Amino acid sequence: MLIGKRPGPVLRALAFMLISLTASADNVGSPGAGGPQPSSTPKRIVALNWWLAEHLLALGVTPVGVAEVERYREWVAQPQAPESVKSVGRRQAPNLEAIRSLEPDLILVSGHLQAAVPALRAIAPTLVQTTYEADSNPWVKAREHLLALGKVLGLEDKARAVIAQAEQDLAATREQLSQAGLAGHGAFIVRFLDDRRVRIHGDNSMLNQALEQAGLTNAWHRPTNLWGFTPGTIADLGDHPDAWLIYIRPWPEADRERLQASGLWPYLPMARSGRITGVGPVWTFGGVVSVPRMARMLAEQLLEGTRELQP
Repeated sequence: MLIGKRPGPVLRALAFMLISLTASADNVGSPGAGGPQPSSTPKRIVALNWWLAEHLLALGVTPVGVAEVERYREWVAQPQAPESVKSVGRRQAPNLEAIRSLEPDLILVSGHLQAAVPALRAIAPTLVQTTYEADSNPWVKAREHLLALGKVLGLEDKARAVIAQAEQDLAATREQLSQAGLAGHGAFIVRFLDDRRVRIHGDNSMLNQALEQAGLTNAWHRPTNLWGFTPGTIADLGDHPDAWLIYIRPWPEADRERLQASGLWPYLPMARSGRITGVGPVWTFGGVVSVPRMARMLAEQLLEGTRELQP
């Protein structure tokens, strides 16, 4: 586990708690799993991953710094990041000097930045949380991580309330789609990379969690990578003629025009039936707040698309 190397009883207590909370996902939320409470909670927090920033903001805590915060505002959008939040470099390559200048007392980072952790823990105590892991459900992991963060910040009740609200919103979306007769309907969820290549989101993606939590069925069942998607082409989407094709915006107009002018497009079942709709922009690797938002956006577009198909 990753802790800071700064003196003082408060930081040592916090470091001990971070070790306990990240030692085992099975213990998250269990009584006593957090170890002794520090005499004060972290106030100046830097988040180097967007879903970590999302969780902080959902708890009512404004981070002092977020990696690529300008793009967070564009892609994640909710919860909103105030203008006071400073950018601390790229998500793949955080700016250590920018982080140090903010004098954080806690840094939040995903395990996929493991190589940067030694340098980060020299600045401040560092909590590592990883949503995307082999053979794990990212929706389950995200809720565990939110509870763990709530413990660190003394906001466990707030974390539970955020999760309860997310589940309530998902239930409302499921009911809406069920009443519209769309429960169990199949869909592909893709992001167009250009006029030929797509990312097709499968079982272990957060988009799939939103789809299934909304009561729909993912039509894509082939193996995916760690992040939950399969690199493919539009030709891979022809196996389920009744499925919808849901794409994540933006889809550049030039790429769209080239694809629709290609010889392949007319043979795509969704193109012939008109079962194509777009959602977003939405961050496809989000946290507890993003999932119900994704589900709601999916539902809204499917309901609108279904109405357009009616004679």
